[in-house]
Amino acid sequence: MEGKPRIAPGGPRDDVRLVPPGYAVRRLPDGSYSVVPAPEAEGKGAGQEMPDDIVITPGGARPRSLVHQIEPGAVLDGTDGHYRMLHQSGEVLADFGVIDHASEGEPLMPRNVVQPPGKAPLGSGWICYAWWNRANTITSFSTSWAVPPDPATHNGLVYIFNGIQSSSMIYQPVLQWGNNGWFGGNYWCVASWYADSQGGVAFHSAPVTVNVGTELTGIMTLTGQSAQGFSYNCEFQGIANSGYPLQNVPELWQCVETLECYGMTAASDYPAGKVDMSSIDIQTGTANPNVVWTLVDAVTDVGQHIDLFDTSYSGHGEVDIWFGPSPYWEIGPGTVAAGASQQWWFAWGGNGDVGPQLIQAEPVTDPSLLATTQIAESRNTGGDLTYYATVENQQSAAAEFYWRGGGR
Repeated sequence: MEGKPRIAPGGPRDDVRLVPPGYAVRRLPDGSYSVVPAPEAEGKGAGQEMPDDIVITPGGARPRSLVHQIEPGAVLDGTDGHYRMLHQSGEVLADFGVIDHASEGEPLMPRNVVQPPGKAPLGSGWICYAWWNRANTITSFSTSWAVPPDPATHNGLVYIFNGIQSSSMIYQPVLQWGNNGWFGGNYWCVASWYADSQGGVAFHSAPVTVNVGTELTGIMTLTGQSAQGFSYNCEFQGIANSGYPLQNVPELWQCVETLECYGMTAASDYPAGKVDMSSIDIQTGTANPNVVWTLVDAVTDVGQHIDLFDTSYSGHGEVDIWFGPSPYWEIGPGTVAAGASQQWWFAWGGNGDVGPQLIQAEPVTDPSLLATTQIAESRNTGGDLTYYATVENQQSAAAEFYWRGGGR
């Protein structure tokens, strides 16, 4: 029937689309229609009707038939919303059809994550994350982090990434632990993903195994802009075939730093400690914009949380993702002038001894040398404690710092 209309109930149709189990048709504000997760598939908990043959991608569960690998050296092209994998010569290697983009607005992720069937004891989806909306077109976004230790138990699926998203698509270099139903296992691997936030098609590069302690830098770069759309490249620097180029797609405009997990049964399914999402470098043109991260701790059942550590975005920004409670507290930031000293005081009225006896002014400016001196503690008639410490800048330039303290 090639070239002829399909016969549907009601007569011939030029456009007939499959609606997979667990999905529904939604009318968009512009009058067009989109296949999206059905309302019962968007919530958490048991009893969700999901296809048996699913992959849990960064962005949630979706039918395996909608998950596609982009071949090394190929390009994913989205001209006019019609996605195809192209050889560098322009030859069409695969045709994925049209992806209906959501109307402009806040990105659908993470609120549109499709949960897998069943209910794990711990929370799933975007666990903790930081986000920032650009004012001008993002030309580059990179983050460096080290591969964490292996989890002690192997029941869950862990994704760690920086990424850029539009209202309905996300492009991301992803570190993965666990099997997602398509690839992976009890080891760490990396791949780059471009995924529909409406539970539709997801594209990934070939996974590459990496070792604990490996230093990773995930980077997304704007490579072109035309009337057809925006073109980008995503990869892990220095790791061959860890990404693929994307061309002629809607602009990506929200930056995120994210921990995303599924099937977690205990705290031991997380790695120990934290991962430092560091050396954050966001560029709009040739400038480094003023970035103000919004931090979200969506799931805290084993103490997971995200901290802002460094607000310098010319190659030194950092947010720290904790897989459990931190063994210390942080307060700041502060700035001390060259050769100057500052006395700070800290009070947690009624909370007893929270342990600043190990307090230290931790510099985040390169280079810097700070000394923490004159540590003192007082107690009022009600038994509340106040702590004092002085920071001394022993370098010839101003330094930014955080106070960090811990228990005995």
